[in-house]
Amino acid sequence: MSPALLDGDYVITKKPRVFRPGFIYVINHSDLGRIVKRLKAEKDNRLIFQGDNTSSTPEAIIAPVAPERVIGQAVLIIGKNGLRAPSVKLEAL
Repeated sequence: MSPALLDGDYVITKKPRVFRPGFIYVINHSDLGRIVKRLKAEKDNRLIFQGDNTSSTPEAIIAPVAPERVIGQAVLIIGKNGLRAPSVKLEAL
């Protein structure tokens, strides 16, 4: 998720009430384990995620994810330079 998240960053999450494209989520993926990705879209009650980095796991491998697989929405990032809010990608909206 670089540059939004850097190696060693901690992510504080909250359980989402609604899912919003452009926001960052932590997912308990059935094949990949716990991953952090940005929501691209919602289609047929499935969530489509993508990474920010071009070398990220391709969207086709992440595949549509069931909403119950989402652990939380990122609300705060704790890094070596302090606290910061997660970025929202407006072009994803």
